[in-house]
Amino acid sequence: MAVNQVAIDRLRLDEAFTEKMLHRAFNECWTVKCDETLFVVDDEETRISRFGSDSDDMEKALLVFNENKREIVLLSVDNQLLKGVEGGLADCALFDDHQFRFVEFKTNAEGKNEKAIRKTLDKASHQLKNTIRIFNDSLKSVDIVFEDAITLSCHIVLSKSFPSSPSVMQDF
Repeated sequence: MAVNQVAIDRLRLDEAFTEKMLHRAFNECWTVKCDETLFVVDDEETRISRFGSDSDDMEKALLVFNENKREIVLLSVDNQLLKGVEGGLADCALFDDHQFRFVEFKTNAEGKNEKAIRKTLDKASHQLKNTIRIFNDSLKSVDIVFEDAITLSCHIVLSKSFPSSPSVMQDF
């Protein structure tokens, strides 16, 4: 059995997310790759996270080094698995049978002052926490304690030009 299916089966993800709560069927929301270098983008046109290529705008891509060429699952959460959730959602999750990483893209954010930067980071943090809460609640329904079942982490992806002014960065 492939790693991706082991991870999905072990966490019982396809059982935890029932049809009535989903925007799309679980099996339509994930893809898998095992390349040594992976690019993940939050597609501005479709508003769905996907694996990209090195020709995609690298300013807005998450670069993942996968030197062991493990099968990495990309689960598109916001606007794919779930949609219109109060409090917002992480854009996607990357996982295998050992690690589960939620990712929130803020590559279009503008940080012209400290208040704007803090607002962007607070919003991203809230979206990640809300997504973890939803996954925790959903997995409890199938007797899985999410944070005990797998190594969990969260990541915020910002553009290289965030914040807009180097002097703002010095204010921290």
